[in-house]
Amino acid sequence: MPSKESSLYQVKLKLTCSDLALLQRFEEELKSFLDETSSYTFLRLPTRSHLKTVLRSPHVNKKSREHFVLDVHTSSYTIIDPSNYCIRGLLKRLKKWSGGEYLLTFCERYGRRNRL
Repeated sequence: MPSKESSLYQVKLKLTCSDLALLQRFEEELKSFLDETSSYTFLRLPTRSHLKTVLRSPHVNKKSREHFVLDVHTSSYTIIDPSNYCIRGLLKRLKKWSGGEYLLTFCERYGRRNRL
Protein backbone atom coordinates (compact mmCIF):
# COMPACT_ATOMS: atom_id res chain seq x y z
CA MET A 1 0.00 0.00 0.00
CA PRO A 2 1.68 3.26 -1.08
CA SER A 3 1.93 5.99 1.52
CA LYS A 4 0.21 9.24 0.72
CA GLU A 5 1.71 12.47 1.97
CA SER A 6 -0.62 15.29 2.89
CA SER A 7 -0.05 18.64 1.32
CA LEU A 8 1.56 21.47 3.19
CA TYR A 9 -0.68 23.95 1.39
CA GLN A 10 -4.29 24.95 1.81
CA VAL A 11 -6.59 27.31 -0.05
CA LYS A 12 -8.86 29.82 1.69
CA LEU A 13 -11.81 31.31 -0.17
CA LYS A 14 -13.89 34.17 1.22
CA LEU A 15 -17.13 35.14 -0.55
CA THR A 16 -18.97 38.41 0.13
CA CYS A 17 -22.28 39.45 -1.39
CA SER A 18 -25.10 41.85 -0.58
CA ASP A 19 -27.79 39.45 -1.88
CA LEU A 20 -28.20 36.41 0.37
CA ALA A 21 -30.14 34.34 -2.17
CA LEU A 22 -27.43 34.83 -4.79
CA LEU A 23 -24.74 33.81 -2.31
CA GLN A 24 -26.65 30.68 -1.28
CA ARG A 25 -27.16 29.59 -4.90
CA PHE A 26 -23.42 29.92 -5.58
CA GLU A 27 -22.58 28.09 -2.34
CA GLU A 28 -24.71 25.12 -3.41
CA GLU A 29 -22.87 24.93 -6.74
CA LEU A 30 -19.52 25.25 -5.01
CA LYS A 31 -20.34 22.63 -2.35
CA SER A 32 -21.40 20.06 -4.93
CA PHE A 33 -18.08 20.54 -6.75
CA LEU A 34 -15.94 20.49 -3.59
CA ASP A 35 -17.67 17.36 -2.23
CA GLU A 36 -16.45 15.46 -5.30
CA THR A 37 -12.90 16.81 -5.44
CA SER A 38 -11.46 17.49 -1.98
CA SER A 39 -12.05 17.92 1.73
CA TYR A 40 -13.01 21.35 2.99
CA THR A 41 -14.49 23.27 5.88
CA PHE A 42 -17.30 25.78 5.49
CA LEU A 43 -18.01 28.72 7.79
CA ARG A 44 -20.83 31.25 7.50
CA LEU A 45 -19.63 34.55 8.96
CA PRO A 46 -21.95 37.07 10.63
CA THR A 47 -23.81 39.60 8.50
CA ARG A 48 -22.43 43.11 8.65
CA SER A 49 -24.80 46.05 8.31
CA HIS A 50 -23.73 49.45 7.07
CA LEU A 51 -25.96 52.48 7.49
CA LYS A 52 -25.65 55.08 4.72
CA THR A 53 -27.17 58.54 5.08
CA VAL A 54 -27.99 60.76 2.11
CA LEU A 55 -29.21 64.37 2.19
CA ARG A 56 -32.43 64.78 0.21
CA SER A 57 -31.94 68.46 -0.52
CA PRO A 58 -28.52 69.82 0.46
CA HIS A 59 -29.43 73.50 0.09
CA VAL A 60 -32.80 74.08 1.74
CA ASN A 61 -33.74 71.12 3.94
CA LYS A 62 -30.59 70.18 5.80
CA LYS A 63 -32.49 68.04 8.32
CA SER A 64 -34.29 66.01 5.66
CA ARG A 65 -32.24 62.85 5.17
CA GLU A 66 -32.70 59.32 3.88
CA HIS A 67 -31.14 56.27 5.50
CA PHE A 68 -30.19 53.12 3.64
CA VAL A 69 -29.03 49.87 5.22
CA LEU A 70 -26.56 47.76 3.27
CA ASP A 71 -26.23 44.17 4.53
CA VAL A 72 -23.09 42.25 3.58
CA HIS A 73 -23.26 38.43 3.82
CA THR A 74 -19.98 36.53 4.04
CA SER A 75 -18.96 32.89 3.90
CA SER A 76 -15.57 31.24 4.09
CA TYR A 77 -14.16 27.97 2.73
CA THR A 78 -10.89 26.32 3.68
CA ILE A 79 -9.81 23.60 1.26
CA ILE A 80 -7.50 21.29 3.16
CA ASP A 81 -5.71 19.24 0.51
CA PRO A 82 -6.25 20.84 -2.92
CA SER A 83 -5.34 19.11 -6.16
CA ASN A 84 -4.63 20.77 -9.49
CA TYR A 85 -8.03 19.65 -10.78
CA CYS A 86 -9.71 21.21 -7.75
CA ILE A 87 -7.92 24.55 -8.18
CA ARG A 88 -8.68 24.74 -11.91
CA GLY A 89 -12.34 23.92 -11.36
CA LEU A 90 -12.57 26.45 -8.53
CA LEU A 91 -11.06 29.21 -10.66
CA LYS A 92 -13.40 28.35 -13.54
CA ARG A 93 -16.45 28.66 -11.28
CA LEU A 94 -15.22 31.88 -9.67
CA LYS A 95 -14.66 33.40 -13.12
CA LYS A 96 -18.33 32.83 -14.01
CA TRP A 97 -19.66 34.18 -10.70
CA SER A 98 -20.93 37.75 -10.68
CA GLY A 99 -22.78 39.73 -8.05
CA GLY A 100 -20.23 39.67 -5.27
CA GLU A 101 -16.58 39.63 -4.36
CA TYR A 102 -14.20 36.82 -3.57
CA LEU A 103 -10.78 36.62 -1.98
CA LEU A 104 -8.71 33.56 -2.83
CA THR A 105 -5.66 32.94 -0.64
CA PHE A 106 -3.04 30.22 -0.92
CA CYS A 107 -1.57 29.49 2.52
CA GLU A 108 1.29 27.32 3.66
CA ARG A 109 0.60 25.04 6.59
CA TYR A 110 3.50 24.66 8.96
CA GLY A 111 4.31 21.57 10.92
CA ARG A 112 5.03 17.95 10.19
CA ARG A 113 3.58 16.03 7.30
CA ASN A 114 0.96 13.48 8.21
CA ARG A 115 1.77 10.12 6.71
CA LEU A 116 -1.06 7.68 6.13
